[in-house]
Amino acid sequence: MKEHVLENILTRRSIRRYQRRPVPREILEQIIEAGSYAPSARNSQPWHFTVVTDPERIARVTAELKAAVLRMPQNPYKDFVGAASYSVNFHNAPVFIIVSGNTEASGMVESDCALALGTMFLAAHALGIGSCWVNQLGSACAEPGFRAFLTELGVPPHNYVYGSGAFGFAEGEPPAAPPRREGVISYISADAQ
Repeated sequence: MKEHVLENILTRRSIRRYQRRPVPREILEQIIEAGSYAPSARNSQPWHFTVVTDPERIARVTAELKAAVLRMPQNPYKDFVGAASYSVNFHNAPVFIIVSGNTEASGMVESDCALALGTMFLAAHALGIGSCWVNQLGSACAEPGFRAFLTELGVPPHNYVYGSGAFGFAEGEPPAAPPRREGVISYISADAQ
């Protein structure tokens, strides 16, 4: 079993092309359940998972986010958003999951939510479902118009979006893993000279 977990970690890739077919509800529920078992500070489980499968609502996220970023005086995506070609790229995935949390529930809510989403990505891969991180939503989470839209989607009113992901059956073969960077590991041991 341990070998399967390591293989799952080493073979998961970000999928950027999806089939149009829906993900069965029972598979989605397994993915979400796995996310709920992610580690969290003091077992606070501060996350909320908003699962969107309505294609019109998924498409509307792009328009709402673009409008919100253009209304904001400072935003790291503003230069990109101004381009006519800008969109939040869901890669035509049939499922979009937003992971949000309340900072009052845990001082480590950002890390906890990231771990939950990462766990969902690994669970999805183990179940034959592709996934890809979508990072732009948090940048506009406090903008009033976008905040209202998030609430309409089901994100609790006091929650901040810490991550989101596209999920679905991959179209074609996943890309090969790029080489791992060197020099990112430091070992400290008692027998070090």
